[in-house]
Amino acid sequence: MNLDRIAQLVADGLMPLIRTDFSADDAWQRVVEAVSQESDGVADGDEYAAHQAAISDLGFDSVTPETLASAWPREHPGYVILADHRSMREATSGEDPTVVFVDLSADDEDEEEFGWVFGQAFRCVATAVASIDDNLSIANMDFAEFADAVDDDGVFRGF
Repeated sequence: MNLDRIAQLVADGLMPLIRTDFSADDAWQRVVEAVSQESDGVADGDEYAAHQAAISDLGFDSVTPETLASAWPREHPGYVILADHRSMREATSGEDPTVVFVDLSADDEDEEEFGWVFGQAFRCVATAVASIDDNLSIANMDFAEFADAVDDDGVFRGF
């Protein structure tokens, strides 16, 4: 697992979309396409484009938010997206794929003051990534606002 490369992408302002399931290349392409779509703005109706970098590296096979967070270099705060087994299954079956959005930005002060947890994650529809990414990048909203807005099935589909 080459975290230096991923951390550099974060530092460059990109959102790494990391493939953690290698069962279906065509499903992976559908997930990448879904994440790459522009989406409507949360509050103002603007179009947002995702600024992601797709990473298909067998070193990340079966990585979870917990394993990623435990190995992450905390001096490089940011967010990553995981395309896991469920993402691939949904893409293969023709459903709108979901991905796992992971917060690797919380520091000790955030954890103490706000209760944010380093490595916290939530599942979202892939087409919502652009809006989430843009709102986080300009500090219009914080990670917890999205995580707290997941539906009953644990998936964020928008506001």
